[in-house]
Amino acid sequence: MQLNDTVILIAVFAAVLILVFTLANTVARRREISRNLDKVGSAGRGKLAEIDKIFSEEHAYVQHYYNVQRNAAADGLDMRLIRAGFLSPKATQIFNVLRFAISAGVFILTWAALNTISGGVTATMSALLAMMLAGVAFILCSAGLDYFQSRRLTEARRLFPDLMDLLIVCVDAGMSIEAALDRVAREFLRTNPLFGFHLSIISLETRAGRPLHEALANFAERTGVEEAKILATLFRQSQELGASVIRTLRVFSTEMRETRMVKAEEKANALPVKMLFPMAGFLFPVNLVIVLVPVMIMLIKMFTTLKPGG
Repeated sequence: MQLNDTVILIAVFAAVLILVFTLANTVARRREISRNLDKVGSAGRGKLAEIDKIFSEEHAYVQHYYNVQRNAAADGLDMRLIRAGFLSPKATQIFNVLRFAISAGVFILTWAALNTISGGVTATMSALLAMMLAGVAFILCSAGLDYFQSRRLTEARRLFPDLMDLLIVCVDAGMSIEAALDRVAREFLRTNPLFGFHLSIISLETRAGRPLHEALANFAERTGVEEAKILATLFRQSQELGASVIRTLRVFSTEMRETRMVKAEEKANALPVKMLFPMAGFLFPVNLVIVLVPVMIMLIKMFTTLKPGG
């Protein structure tokens, strides 16, 4: 009887403990959710203010892009920095200063190291070698910019199908293509600010009266996305022929996804050939060791245990 009472008390204690833990956990989670909602609301209001500032044509990055488009060359340093994602008006100055500082630092370090370590190297040879390495560092800075530019291009190509899907949804809902671009640009500014910035420039250009195909061609020039050039051509042809915009978007989206699938299949088919040489280089020696080492051990034991006859 006493054992049953003890079991009942333990069960009651465990039930009360579980109930208290559940209530405390529920209250804590509700407080955390409310705090997160407050943070999201305040951040969202700040984000909306920044987005409205971009679309008001008073943003410094937008003005800098227009200045570069009017005054700089298409393949100049300013446009390359914009393609790489550096949108600040001071980006060119900062890049030139960093490139000069890195080159000068490489020159000074190389010259000091050669004069300190190698006593047989003349001062002229040390200066020439230091200048050569400084020139290599100068070129590598440009190569680094090209690397960032290729990364942004890959990201833009990855996001472009999502752009097409969102445009189709908005146009199906009854919005015009200009209003759909404005809406999609605002959504991308929340999730991917750089890609959304380029889309917001399209919206600003169409508001100013520029034809949509020209705005898309400028977008392709900024990002390097070939699909945007094709879409600009399709929009121009659809406007000239009076074709449906939604049908153009649907056909292009389908063809683009089929093209991406074909490219993915090409990469998948080329993968076994690419894996052949690493597998042969790393697996074949290991298999050779696994096969030959036991045989060699047996031969060594056999030769060491042999005794001369007689």
